[in-house]
Amino acid sequence: MAITNEEKPRVERTSTEVVKTSDSLKEKDSEQAVGPYIPQNDEEYNVTLKTWCVVIILSLSYGISFWIVPSLSACQAVTATQLGDPTAAAFYVSLYTVTVTIAFMVCGANSDLFGRRWFIVGGNVILFVGFILGGAARNNTAMLAAMSLIGFGAGNAQLAAFALPELLPNKWRAAAIVLADAGVYFSVVVGPVAGRFAAENEDTWRWLFYAPAIAVFFSFLGLYFFYFPPKHPRGLPFKQAFRELDYVGAILFIVSATLILVGIVYTTTLPSDDPKVIGTLVSGFATLVGFILWETFAPLQQPLTPTHVFTRDKGRELTAPFIVGFVVTMFYYAINVIYPTMISVFFTDATTDFRYGIILTLPQNLGLCFGAALLTIFGSKIGHWKWTLTASVAIMVIFGALLALGNPNRKGMMIAFVFLSETGFGWAQYLSIAYIQFGVPQTELGISGGLAGVARFAGGAVAISVYTTILTNVQSSNAARLVPEAAIAAGLPPESAPALLAALPLGASAISQVPGITNEIVAAAGAAFQQSYVVGLRTTALSSLSFGIVAIIACFFCNEIAHKMNNKIEVYLENDENADKNTLNETFWVPELFVDELASVLEHLGIAHDFDLYGHSWNTMLAAKYTYLKQPKGSNGLVLAVGRRF
Repeated sequence: MAITNEEKPRVERTSTEVVKTSDSLKEKDSEQAVGPYIPQNDEEYNVTLKTWCVVIILSLSYGISFWIVPSLSACQAVTATQLGDPTAAAFYVSLYTVTVTIAFMVCGANSDLFGRRWFIVGGNVILFVGFILGGAARNNTAMLAAMSLIGFGAGNAQLAAFALPELLPNKWRAAAIVLADAGVYFSVVVGPVAGRFAAENEDTWRWLFYAPAIAVFFSFLGLYFFYFPPKHPRGLPFKQAFRELDYVGAILFIVSATLILVGIVYTTTLPSDDPKVIGTLVSGFATLVGFILWETFAPLQQPLTPTHVFTRDKGRELTAPFIVGFVVTMFYYAINVIYPTMISVFFTDATTDFRYGIILTLPQNLGLCFGAALLTIFGSKIGHWKWTLTASVAIMVIFGALLALGNPNRKGMMIAFVFLSETGFGWAQYLSIAYIQFGVPQTELGISGGLAGVARFAGGAVAISVYTTILTNVQSSNAARLVPEAAIAAGLPPESAPALLAALPLGASAISQVPGITNEIVAAAGAAFQQSYVVGLRTTALSSLSFGIVAIIACFFCNEIAHKMNNKIEVYLENDENADKNTLNETFWVPELFVDELASVLEHLGIAHDFDLYGHSWNTMLAAKYTYLKQPKGSNGLVLAVGRRF
């Protein structure tokens, strides 16, 4: 039927209104999809015994995947030396960080298309192979290959950070993320101790790999036989999902992440103006820009990082929480640089029992665990999630910056400040991850979970580079000035000053070989050397304050998530008694499903390259959404009409 002249303005006006609202529909309709299942009472949303068993296995798998970082870090110099090249130690954990970051982003995002099961189960298999290869390594090449495998497997196993919480009621989201990390607490507390003992006993370090290999074998069995989440979170058939994958985006991200993170590692071992450092970082950031442009402007059907997730509610839903999570991670690593340096330079020496050094490391990890426990127990009771996030970040930042007051005479104060800062971190880290997960619809949880992983590991790599560089530059420049002055004043011949500077970091045996050295000179030079670290650590702690302020400001832009902390369970295990409730959930019947079905119909009919689209009544929304999301090149025109009931 033809449109009259009188009706034409009304139709055009209505069409314009529909198109204008398509962006907001895109952001909100996945959350309001057909009949999301929200239990009405405790009996109705019961978490079954099988689900709890899977939750525990996922948590253990996560913890096992992180074990090698704190344990090997404590003995990596000894291990690399035994394998023939002490300098290779710098790349052990760095390669883990590179591959875990890649796996989190690429595999995490695509788990929305193919389901979580095989990513997590496969990650356990890769972990097993990596642990065996690392334990059996006879040279550093094999060890570096092992760490790469372990990192990639860990990135998949650690998808449990969001695969676990989605099995539990949303009101437990923050506590569920803490639970997902429960195995990590064992790793960060026991791992460094095991690593220190391994460093004292020949080849004992190999059991840092063999022991988790045994553990991950059993977690693999548990997940293989019991973990069956929905196969198609977005409702796309496998063939269509493979066809629509963002292959170019994945390659660009992998290349950029590798170059940038390797370049960051180079900054810790090479001068910042070294061509290798500059070339690697410039190439990496140029590729990253290419990745951003590709994701923004390419006509992708399943982008790796769709731009709309960052612009939801002007960035308040995801972008602001992502900034908070990134900086919170940076602060953790700032303390990891500052406090262990204080222990080794201020509070211990060559005669100190290494067990005492282990005890001094406990306040840091115990503070983290205490903050996480407080969030788990009191988070829901207090509520006001936005303000507790802001407060916890502020506590972390304030007491972390107060480490600038550290010197050899303030051990008790430093222990207290580290514990309090880590307590704030323990609360802020897990709550910021909950914010990031809630920043997107359930059908895009893998994307936000991948971004959370990138914030956690890439943020750590950036922090280590930034803070280590600051500490090294400030400390070395002050040592070059203070140590010779003090030593010469105590009687050292001026020509021996360079030799003393070179010997100080190497210990007592090297210092004793310096010409003209005496006990008085050693004492004076040692005090000056410590003072150079006082200045270096003060500058490092204060520099962290600038990043912390950015995080606090970002907290103010975050939305309140109390309304999302409801009784709803997002997904159920397909091999459990509640499996039928998945069909009532929004994880399948979402508008994007109908958009993709429309695209499939057009392609099947062979007219996708040349067609006119007419949307009427409910299909007005579908036609507008299809045009907005797919931006079809074969569309000749779009007609949007409104039905009228007589």
